[in-house]
Amino acid sequence: MRKTWELIRPTFVLVVICLVISSLLALTYNLAGVAELANAGYSSEQLAEFASTALPEADELKQVKVSTEDESFHSAYKAQNGTGMAIVLVTKGYNSDGMTVMYGFDNGGVMRGVCVIAQNETPGIGDKVATDAEYLGRFAGQPADSFTVDTVAGATKTSTGLIN
Repeated sequence: MRKTWELIRPTFVLVVICLVISSLLALTYNLAGVAELANAGYSSEQLAEFASTALPEADELKQVKVSTEDESFHSAYKAQNGTGMAIVLVTKGYNSDGMTVMYGFDNGGVMRGVCVIAQNETPGIGDKVATDAEYLGRFAGQPADSFTVDTVAGATKTSTGLIN
């Protein structure tokens, strides 16, 4: 019996340590509010900044509740002055984390602009597409149901993610 315990003891101690550390990590995660921050909306200042590119005619954006099963959908906003709507999606580029992008549309379904809110694309290649105002400007004026924006050579996945 004593020899058996001496063989099992290191495994038992390791399992107990893992359980304690996992419990503390879960507690810290919940107490810090990380889960709520990940799903939080944007402040009015952030929305104004994003909308200045995605929906320049909008005065103020208010969140609209939308029911969808689309996993890429994050949130939708309506312009208070009635100039259109903005949709925030998480789209896949080259990086598996995805890009958070705001697309602005006028009331006729024509895209007014695109604002990349967050991205972790490859520095110097994919991130140029996500931050290049000239490339993002090509989306403006495109109808919502069909885009004719070319992909960028060397950053095809990032470009395709924005287009999709």
